[in-house]
Amino acid sequence: MKSYLLTFCFIIFLMVNSAPAQKNMVLNGGFEDEFFGWNNNGAMQTPYNLKSGKYSCAIVTHNTGNWVGIDQIVEIPKKVQNIMFSAWIATTNVVKGKDDWDGAIFTVVFLDSQDKEMKDGVNIAQITGTNDWTFYKKTIKMPDKAYSFKILVAMGNASGTMLVDDVSAVKVE
Repeated sequence: MKSYLLTFCFIIFLMVNSAPAQKNMVLNGGFEDEFFGWNNNGAMQTPYNLKSGKYSCAIVTHNTGNWVGIDQIVEIPKKVQNIMFSAWIATTNVVKGKDDWDGAIFTVVFLDSQDKEMKDGVNIAQITGTNDWTFYKKTIKMPDKAYSFKILVAMGNASGTMLVDDVSAVKVE
């Protein structure tokens, strides 16, 4: 009798814990494998200040005349209508340049099948000042004819330090 009860409990445990988790479409979003999967324009991997794992991405600039950061292009899976984009971001002494859109940014741009930008990007975060680790997220409906998206994480014409970890793009219903 005990073995039947134990077997029954084990089967229930497997059923409960086998619910499919949504897959992160971003490759190496935690920066554990340096910048594999990312286009890197001046960012560094750091083990000193992170949200999870062993590393995070650090973007450090000393003047507001530079655009320094990383990006990744991801093909949108068929039949995906909504994606939740998210990341953990911390900043230190971020001062934006002269334009309203400058600062530490987390933006998504949609591309057509020829890799041309379809519209202006969607800002998920635009940050100035000093901020502890904060979770930023936004669910975005996929535009018609969007083939892929580009995630941009950058110090856009800003000075200071931006730390990024656990970048994610997950299909939502």
